Amino acid sequence: MSKVTENLLVKGARGKMGNQFVYKKRGDDTFMARLPKVDKDAEPTENQVKVRDRFSEASLYAKGAIADSEMKAEYERNLPSGRTAYNIAFRDYLKAPAVKSIDVSKYAGLAGSPIVVKAKDDFRVSEVIVSIRTATGELVEEGNAILNPINRNKWTYTTVADNPALAGGSVSVTARDIPGNEGRMDLTL
Repeated sequence: MSKVTENLLVKGARGKMGNQFVYKKRGDDTFMARLPKVDKDAEPTENQVKVRDRFSEASLYAKGAIADSEMKAEYERNLPSGRTAYNIAFRDYLKAPAVKSIDVSKYAGLAGSPIVVKAKDDFRVSEVIVSIRTATGELVEEGNAILNPINRNKWTYTTVADNPALAGGSVSVTARDIPGNEGRMDLTL
């Protein structure tokens, strides 16, 4: 797909041209692409059906998100050229957040110790949940981390319970975005 610039003849054009090209418009930009080749008689594979269902769900989410004026305003903030709030909401539904790192360097099993998590999403992480377990899998504590007001990729969880059985235990972090997608990371202590 190529971007058309400074061509007055096709700037703003949309649709199919002959049986070779299609013009697409995204915001103020015009793109020219080759027509896709489609076998209309082919049965979709199981994977294609799953992808179509996921895209259908993403479309329904995006339509619902932009119908809500507050959500639409959130998705419209800092829009890149050629994108709409619908595009951003659609992509947000399809992409889960990722937990990049868990910093337990200041955690020694005592209450009041901070655990710092870096979590990232293509739009915004809405919630980070931290769980601490013993080596046998017994839950010591679980709770929500607090977003750092300056560095918005960092979340801090302050422990509330002592953990005398620290060795071999684990810290599990789950990050959620607005559509409810989850990203997870586990760290053995």
